[in-house]
Amino acid sequence: MTPLAFFLIVASAGLHATWNMIAKKERMTIGFYAILGSIGAIWSSFVRFVTPIHFFSMPANFYLTLTGMLAGEMFYGFGLVLAYRTLDMSSAYPMMRSLPLLFIAGLTMLFGIGETLTPCAMVGMAVVFVGCLMMPLKQFSDFKPKNYLNRGMLFIITVACGTTLYTIFDKLSQNVMREAFPEVSKPLLSMTYYSFRATTLSIVLWIVALSFPTTRAEVADMWRRRSWMPVLAGLCSSLTYLLVLMSMNFVSNVSYVQAFRQLGLPIGMLEGFFILKERCTAPKIAGIILILGGLALSALGDELLARWGIVLRA
Repeated sequence: MTPLAFFLIVASAGLHATWNMIAKKERMTIGFYAILGSIGAIWSSFVRFVTPIHFFSMPANFYLTLTGMLAGEMFYGFGLVLAYRTLDMSSAYPMMRSLPLLFIAGLTMLFGIGETLTPCAMVGMAVVFVGCLMMPLKQFSDFKPKNYLNRGMLFIITVACGTTLYTIFDKLSQNVMREAFPEVSKPLLSMTYYSFRATTLSIVLWIVALSFPTTRAEVADMWRRRSWMPVLAGLCSSLTYLLVLMSMNFVSNVSYVQAFRQLGLPIGMLEGFFILKERCTAPKIAGIILILGGLALSALGDELLARWGIVLRA
């Protein structure tokens, strides 16, 4: 990995944590999320002038996978709004970022999608799961089943399920595009898909935000206050994706991108402690160490062992 790639990935992780901190601080709403999503749709619209792919020229199954992505995003958005009203960011953010990796791994294993997980990956994911169990605890003695049966954990799982759905359907949508337009370069195809995705998502979010009196009132309140926070969060959110795409051109293995993106977890937790003034507890520190260690083991463990001449088989 080059120093430039490391800088781009760390910047991306910091921006992702920052837009979540803004959402938590500003009491995120569906209207907030609609404005946030619109920023990505606006800046990515330039792709329409350089791509040979047109939205209405796609195969029928593309619109099915795009619909699946939208459903996942709606689960994610509603879960995020409710999670940040219930839990501290320093607890919620690391769990929301790491649990989808476990869910995606479970679904891909169940349905035989992609390559079989390696022993290192499975051990790493088990470590991540234990780390997630630590995050909501105030003290280690609170490690009891009843402390996980609450609304906060339900909202976290909703976010994780939404993230899992839209991640899988994002992948399937791009596969359909790649089969339909094999001559288009991967970076341009990804940017084209992002533009399609951002535009359709912002339209759906605005329909929802303007369909109910409560959400209309929230949008009107942000307009009256001339709040720039949703715009700032939208810039951070959309730039996160752009920096990740750029970093992929400067690494020898895309696993490095996935592993180092998780640096956003401690950044998000530190923003919760120092900006939002949330309580720092020993279980949170232990949990974030376990999550980061498990993610590193899942992403890089097999490659490091291979360099030492050690090969593990499932």
